[in-house]
Amino acid sequence: MTASKADLWATWIERTLLQDIHAPDRLDPVPFLTTVDGELTTTDALDRYRYGKNDGEYLYLIYLADEPINTAADITPVYVGESRNIGSRIYQHYKKIDEAIPIDDWEDDGSWGSFSKYDHIAAVREAADSQLYVWILDVETLDVCPYGVATYRQELEAKLIGLIYAHPEYRRTMTNREFVPNRVLHEIGLAGHTWLSTESTRPETADAPPRYDLSTEHHSKADLWAHWLERYVYPDVADESTADPIPLFDTDDRLQVKLTNSGRLKRSDAIDERIRTEGRKCVHSGGVRDDGYEGLIYLMYQLADADRSDRLTVIPRYVGKAEAYGKKNELSANFTEIATERSSTRSFARWGDGDYWHVGELSMALFEDDTRKVPWASELFEQGTHRLKEQVYLWVKAWNQELHTGPYGYDAYLAEVEPQLIGVAQAAFPDRLLNKSDVPDDAPIKTTDFSFEGIR
Repeated sequence: MTASKADLWATWIERTLLQDIHAPDRLDPVPFLTTVDGELTTTDALDRYRYGKNDGEYLYLIYLADEPINTAADITPVYVGESRNIGSRIYQHYKKIDEAIPIDDWEDDGSWGSFSKYDHIAAVREAADSQLYVWILDVETLDVCPYGVATYRQELEAKLIGLIYAHPEYRRTMTNREFVPNRVLHEIGLAGHTWLSTESTRPETADAPPRYDLSTEHHSKADLWAHWLERYVYPDVADESTADPIPLFDTDDRLQVKLTNSGRLKRSDAIDERIRTEGRKCVHSGGVRDDGYEGLIYLMYQLADADRSDRLTVIPRYVGKAEAYGKKNELSANFTEIATERSSTRSFARWGDGDYWHVGELSMALFEDDTRKVPWASELFEQGTHRLKEQVYLWVKAWNQELHTGPYGYDAYLAEVEPQLIGVAQAAFPDRLLNKSDVPDDAPIKTTDFSFEGIR
């Protein structure tokens, strides 16, 4: 694959949306909104279009279009979403947009996020020369995603948003809040309705070819996962100069996890040092560093004997990220302890032992009947104990899209690469991955009835 992200987006639009627009048996392009007796409502065409589309695998695009619609350049994406009940979801969007109109009445109430995605869509609609359109895609009719591999609706949504945000010309009118860098959301929150006239200062990656060529015609998603591990994780594990593989927890020789003075699971000193070391590439006492490191990508994993190799196999258990920028404040609360070099680890780049962070939630599943991390407890610990079934490791890396690439070989910002990695890891190890977000509805993590007898 040598096409740029701009090429991938254009080709995908030409093979999907534009084909629907030009097909005589389709309703596309379908106008979204109209005004009847001074009241905003959905168009009759949209009501016919969305009728009966319930309990399915749907992706949808709200977009602007320049007439005549002949090429991908005539399409301006405004919002990408996914739903199993598309009729209801589109109607909810209409009601929220109606509440945001007229945009002249919008006032910043001083809280982060007061300029919501619906205020944003309403502002785009008001400023546009054309009306908004809606396109609905049954993902089950789709052979491959823009990257050339099979996909599912949650993953497809994230991939498309990543491709769109590679284009600076789309960033002002693109209204998604998920899979978008926190820095962009922070800037939108500060700008409010003036965002539509704000020039993008983020790096442009639309025209950049992939850093390395992985033909998806010959590589499955599981292959892409393995190739990404070869570039980033296995070198650290094999390099004797690194501490990897680094155990996540401080354990005794029977894998019993030690506890802190507050009764929470104790992380290993080595992983605390790694999180701090990598985190300081992203932040300092003055806030977020301005040298391209967006935050941390991390992989919780276990090791298993390989079938035909002397090397151990990395078994992914959880893929995640922590962005240095916050949505509300410039410095994310997840990084304040690292930035100011505090000894406390309540949030600690999301691996803190506070009540709303990974180690804290897992501790509460073991000791306090909290249900949020019961799947983790069930999979990682012996029933009714705080003894691990197998050693658990954590790999952590400060992410810089100018230096690092996603599993498809392209530059990818941190909020973009996380769902891409979840998608390929889930394809490679569907029964082992513990991510609940950005995985298919039939993933074991969503369909298994996990239970864990807490420690009394």
